[in-house]
Amino acid sequence: MRFTGKSFMKLPPVFAGGLPAGLGPRRGGQILLPSLLVIPSLLIFVYLLFETTKISREKIRQQFAVDSAAFIQMGDYTNLFNRTAYVNGPFPYRIFKEKYSCPPANNYGYDSGSGEICEYDILYDAGAFPRNLADNSTGPDPAPMDNDSKWNIGFKPGVAVREGVKGNPTSPIIFADSASHVFDLTTHAQAASIKVPWAVVSDMYMFYAQVYGLLGSVEASQLTVFDRLTDTFNFFRKSYYLNAGTAECVRNPGNCGQDGLEGFYANKLKEGPNGVMRHYIHKIQFHAKVHTGGWPSPYYLGRSNPPMDMTTHDPKGLFQLATVSAGFLQKIGNGFNVSQGWDAPSNYFKVNFNDIAACKETGRPCVHALITTQCPQLKGGNNNCVWPYPTPKYQTRLYP
Repeated sequence: MRFTGKSFMKLPPVFAGGLPAGLGPRRGGQILLPSLLVIPSLLIFVYLLFETTKISREKIRQQFAVDSAAFIQMGDYTNLFNRTAYVNGPFPYRIFKEKYSCPPANNYGYDSGSGEICEYDILYDAGAFPRNLADNSTGPDPAPMDNDSKWNIGFKPGVAVREGVKGNPTSPIIFADSASHVFDLTTHAQAASIKVPWAVVSDMYMFYAQVYGLLGSVEASQLTVFDRLTDTFNFFRKSYYLNAGTAECVRNPGNCGQDGLEGFYANKLKEGPNGVMRHYIHKIQFHAKVHTGGWPSPYYLGRSNPPMDMTTHDPKGLFQLATVSAGFLQKIGNGFNVSQGWDAPSNYFKVNFNDIAACKETGRPCVHALITTQCPQLKGGNNNCVWPYPTPKYQTRLYP
């Protein structure tokens, strides 16, 4: 065989790029060791993420259910306070304003000839009803107060028979006169100085008794409804049941949400000195001129004798207004604590979160809410917009 230098130096094409495939060291087993470490860790992470999400989701659901239930239940208090404020001030103010609007045809002159006065002002001057103290208009439409932060509605300042109701009265009976316990719908001084006849004053008494009798019925109905709604706090229970749907609620619906209701039960509003109180008068009399056409005087000063007994139709008397104790209004303005327990679901890692995350209030995991009803228009006023200054602007507010 003959070799030349050229053919000796040239390598075969198969060696030009390195060793041929299949002739080098095998590396397929190098991924085995990392796989034994990474894949189990990844699976554990996925399980941990799943279990954490499951517990977080349940806690969020419980928090939403409690927030919704507490807000709905506190609405009963907000509605009662606003409606009571309407009964105390805006309703009688509007009713008497529209009934006795001081048109010239209904004005009555003074005996002295010094001017005229209408039935609306006669009753107001005697302390018969409250009105907007800034409204001096003579038309039938009350002055708008929607934009007023405080509704300055009250009895006429300086009227002795209403001095006891400047704040929260402490007695359910409002006596106009401590000696006779009689309220003068029109006073002797008015009868002596104003040319208003007996028949007119008698009609004014009938209308007054009907109006405040109706207002008393409205307030009584409101309290009856409130008592029923807060007897077992069913709105809280039903809302919590629908939004949480826990196993214990399904087993025992009547006891659903019991943990969260402890704050409501401990601060339940009742009728009495420390809660809501209705105030009455027992007797009413009125004074007016009784025309006889005789001489030398064509009339004499008469009064209803005996006074009208207002306990005939209602043993408590004729309703005047309703109040809520300052202590309770301050307490509900600060809020009721709602702590509702719930059972954490089981998990892959067998961790007992019911013991680890137990709240002292419930002995198991819980969610919390602070629920209030507030009248922000009267800052520093002990949260009192019921009476005096009946301002129906209470709002339900929820805090973490």
